[in-house]
Amino acid sequence: MNNYELIDKFFENSLTSKEQRSFNDSLQSDKEFKKEFLFQQDLKKVIAINRREELKIELDQFKKEYQGKSKSKFLFNSWLIAASIALLVGFGLWFVKDSYFPSNEQLYVQNFEPYRNIVQPVVRGKNPKTIEHSAFVAYENKNYHKAINLFNSVASPNETPFQFYKAMCFLSLNKTDDAIQILLPITTTKEIESSSKKFTEMANWYLGLAYLKNDNLDKALSQFSIVANHTDYTFKKEEAKKIITFIK
Repeated sequence: MNNYELIDKFFENSLTSKEQRSFNDSLQSDKEFKKEFLFQQDLKKVIAINRREELKIELDQFKKEYQGKSKSKFLFNSWLIAASIALLVGFGLWFVKDSYFPSNEQLYVQNFEPYRNIVQPVVRGKNPKTIEHSAFVAYENKNYHKAINLFNSVASPNETPFQFYKAMCFLSLNKTDDAIQILLPITTTKEIESSSKKFTEMANWYLGLAYLKNDNLDKALSQFSIVANHTDYTFKKEEAKKIITFIK
């Protein structure tokens, strides 16, 4: 299956589990694939807006033509409802649904991206021989299985930064249950250090995404509400508000 077919099936919400994994991997590792996906996504939004305007014009024309002919307000309103349904079918209900009511999986894919390495950025020419450095090298190279093993092998594997990036690995591997088990304690622990507070803030966003991917909308809504309404949080606040409008 080529990239175009894979993207088409994603928008049709008809990917198999194997195809979904292939789609997620390509979106994260193939720049051309991601560019084509974002182009098609933006194109669908533009077409949807244009079709909405066309629909409004059509309904206004029908209204002017038949309003004077209708013998009662009830009959006119009944006719207007029928005309609206007919026009929506003509424009393609699937398109309206796809553009304005994306699936949980679509929302997840559109919003998930593994957080960049801010703990030990890999600098070319500098190669300290530590397990921590090797873990982040594997992480930046998207070798997530290796990164998980290395994060488990560092001197203090339970420290928040290592746990957070291990959760990023699990999410990238579509192992959301494992990611949730790691992220949940991070979101509920009151950290003192400012750097740890940042990870707690980010963990709330990613935990919401994990719940969303698992179709656990109640918990996803709770997490995104924390991100959107917490007075001290700034990370992904607007994105959280947008997702809430779709799942509330």
